[in-house]
Amino acid sequence: MNIKINVESGGKVEVTDKPIINVMGDVVQNKIVPPETYRQTETSDSQPKKPKASPQRKRVPPTNNRSKKPMTLKYYTHGNNGILIKQRKRVDIVFRKFNEWEWIDDQTTADDFDAFFEGNLRHCNITWIANTTILTILLQELIKQPYIQKQTKCSAKSLVEQQFGKTANSDRKRLDNISGERIKLTLLILDINNPLPEAHGRNVAEEYDIQDAALKELFAGQLRTTKGI
Repeated sequence: MNIKINVESGGKVEVTDKPIINVMGDVVQNKIVPPETYRQTETSDSQPKKPKASPQRKRVPPTNNRSKKPMTLKYYTHGNNGILIKQRKRVDIVFRKFNEWEWIDDQTTADDFDAFFEGNLRHCNITWIANTTILTILLQELIKQPYIQKQTKCSAKSLVEQQFGKTANSDRKRLDNISGERIKLTLLILDINNPLPEAHGRNVAEEYDIQDAALKELFAGQLRTTKGI
């Protein structure tokens, strides 16, 4: 004998010899199953399942431009030892002048400064301490010179930002006359076709007189005719 609860008649208890099959299709023997059980089962089955959350993509961090090896100026002429020696002497003079003018930090080494003119991809560790207007305009003018070999994607802006870690500024109204004249002197010094003033006096260790006054006197005509700075 089985006991059956008639849900349709409001939960009335009935006695029957037939096996009782619940809403889930299971045979229930000799058990009184409250109607709430059926309601809960029906409710749980009728609720839609929540869709599985899609896996989140890993965020790729942005590339740091400073992590890439920046370009350098291609000034040195390898393969011609005579020209190369003259060029290295001129770069050394520019290095000394930049220190004197306080354009670069005194911790910058001569080797690092020299590497900036090799044309290779590398960080030269040159710490620029003068304003970025001088740096930007200096590089703009250097790239124009015939003794600097042309390179694709080598611009003053990219060098300022990637090599020196500064923000380029080419506003020539912000360039004072003294700095503009020193940029011209730099361009003239690096041109090995221009002679340099010879050193006189007791200091025989110096081959050239690289004082500003001597350089200005020698390049007086060229300083007046140099345009665009």
